[in-house]
Amino acid sequence: MAHAPDCTPLRNILFRRYLQMLAPATVVFGGWAACRQAGLTPQMPDGTTAVVGPIAFIAAIALAVALPLLYRIRFVRSVEGQKNVESAPFMTFQLNLMTIALIAPFAAAAGYIAGVANFHFAGAFLASLYAAYYYFPSKKRMTQEMRLFRVIADA
Repeated sequence: MAHAPDCTPLRNILFRRYLQMLAPATVVFGGWAACRQAGLTPQMPDGTTAVVGPIAFIAAIALAVALPLLYRIRFVRSVEGQKNVESAPFMTFQLNLMTIALIAPFAAAAGYIAGVANFHFAGAFLASLYAAYYYFPSKKRMTQEMRLFRVIADA
């Protein structure tokens, strides 16, 4: 079996980005929930939830699933035929992929703030949970990705 590449530097950078993307969304959810419980949230204008609900739902699913898939396909095509992939383009790819996917919690937060229907909010929230779970930069996932793309250390 091939030697496992060292994923620690990449994983540390990705973990920082992961926290930078998720922490604000978590603060928005928590802050709005606290304001809602205290009765400090304003009433949304009529018709707002009917428009924002489907938009938040579709945006969260597109950001968590569809756009990362399309971006991954684009990267695979750009490195197709190469024997190895250097670490710098791979790191850029991983950072961009994670950034795209972790915008989904903000779409779910927008739906929560707007007070959309439970169906739309639940779908957006599940999509954001999927993005947060799937794109978590675990050592196992990073090692697997680096093996898959045959990432080499820059000389």
